[in-house]
Amino acid sequence: MTKTGMRGGAAVLGLACALAAQCAAAADESMDSGAVRLIRNIATGSTNQVAVVAYGAGARKCAARIDLVTNFLTKGTQSSALLFLPDKDPDSGMVSVSMEVKAESLPRAYASATFSPNAAADCASEYETVQYWAEACNTVAAKRFTGATPSGSVGGEIAILTIGPSARVFLMRSTATSCVSIKKEVLK
Repeated sequence: MTKTGMRGGAAVLGLACALAAQCAAAADESMDSGAVRLIRNIATGSTNQVAVVAYGAGARKCAARIDLVTNFLTKGTQSSALLFLPDKDPDSGMVSVSMEVKAESLPRAYASATFSPNAAADCASEYETVQYWAEACNTVAAKRFTGATPSGSVGGEIAILTIGPSARVFLMRSTATSCVSIKKEVLK
């Protein structure tokens, strides 16, 4: 088998293992390489593991902001993350993290945050959370985002709620009785 064929076969095997619960340990080993790091069971505290791994990899300018945002997103939850680090000069490049977040009595969420060093704010960042709700979007808006101001739509199908100066919630109808919410905030 050629090197290309072996890599392709390894990718398929890797995907199959990642989808099977019994292969979690093997998936951890394959994901934890160089610029991409898998972090399981994030614990919030004085400094969480996402910030520690980023700092240890050389992304120091944004370490405090990474800690602040990831603690905010994971506090009181069961969470794991996939951290994306720059290949070169990690202290000057963009860092991104994708997380699976499970809070008690709420649907599981996908959360993503991006951090980039800059002169104006030390570290520019943004985060998004995505959740599926087994309720209509109007119900989700009223029950989950109380106090939010309806602000029109992006096109015609995705409603916008304003929850802060640089924070919005986007509500997208999935079915007549279900909704996907995307909460986004740009931090300055």
